[in-house]
Amino acid sequence: MTYIKDLKDSKWVWYGVTTLIFGVLIYFADVNKFIESLTSADPLYFLVALIFGLSFFISNAIIWHSFLREIEISVSFWKSLKLFMAGNFMNSVTPLGNLGGEPFMAYIISRNTEANYQQSISSIVSADLVNTIPFITYSAGGIVYLFLFGSIPNVIMRATYFTVALILVGGTIAYLLWFKEDLLENFILSLLERIENKLGERKYFRAAEEKIEETINVFQKYGDNPRHLAKTSIVGHVSVVTQIICLYFVLLSLGVEPEIVPITLTVILSGLAAFTPTPGGSGTIEAAFSGLLMLFLPIAFDMALAAAFLFRMTTYLPGIPLGYLALINLQKGMKEKKK
Repeated sequence: MTYIKDLKDSKWVWYGVTTLIFGVLIYFADVNKFIESLTSADPLYFLVALIFGLSFFISNAIIWHSFLREIEISVSFWKSLKLFMAGNFMNSVTPLGNLGGEPFMAYIISRNTEANYQQSISSIVSADLVNTIPFITYSAGGIVYLFLFGSIPNVIMRATYFTVALILVGGTIAYLLWFKEDLLENFILSLLERIENKLGERKYFRAAEEKIEETINVFQKYGDNPRHLAKTSIVGHVSVVTQIICLYFVLLSLGVEPEIVPITLTVILSGLAAFTPTPGGSGTIEAAFSGLLMLFLPIAFDMALAAAFLFRMTTYLPGIPLGYLALINLQKGMKEKKK
């Protein structure tokens, strides 16, 4: 924990790393052609891409809203949208945000709704697990398609191994949290009990045990309604489709004829680069995105990099000013509530 805290405290280092990555990417591209591609993009196609890019935020807010309402937390969809935008903003601008921003997002929810922290963190983790399902579905489908009707590059085969690992780990976590919560609770509490016995101090752990029990009970409530999990999973699949359509129109704006399976795999696999210490995965996502486009489509690096930049301009950058405004609005509401 101390190591992670030190990394977060060194945010300017990660901002510097992000800038360096962007500099290297632009250096290896033909700068003139890269700028020309950006400036010559068809504005109408780009506008359509932007609309679908923004719908990503709405679909995720729907999932958050649904999980909060499932545990009888009274909150409007408009407020759920602001909560998601504010949490997404912090993940986007904070180093390591994508590697563990859930606690802060839970804090935002608990301070702005009737939900306590345990309910909030359970809702967010459940939403994260639901959002993992489409990435597994589409990547598996794309790889099967390439196996049957095309060829699978070595890098995709390696990604396949990661996908299988993701299915095993994510599936196991979801199964334990939603459907075998007693087994998980007993394991965690028995582990705490061993630590207590070793230290000889029980009073310090009792509060932690109660919070763990409460958190797992919320997961149990979600697991008791598989239909709700299925519905939110469908919304998650739609959310990924909006990103795929977004990339489709980004490529059209650059005069590139897109193909569905390659751009689907590009969207899915480039998302893995988000789990890096840079703010919002900046730099690493653009690098992975460009490389995948060049792997799947006959385009030059400068064009692939331009597509990556335009895609991020529709799915990532709008969330920063909108999320900041949402966060300010929520903080203002909290101050007025205290008065």
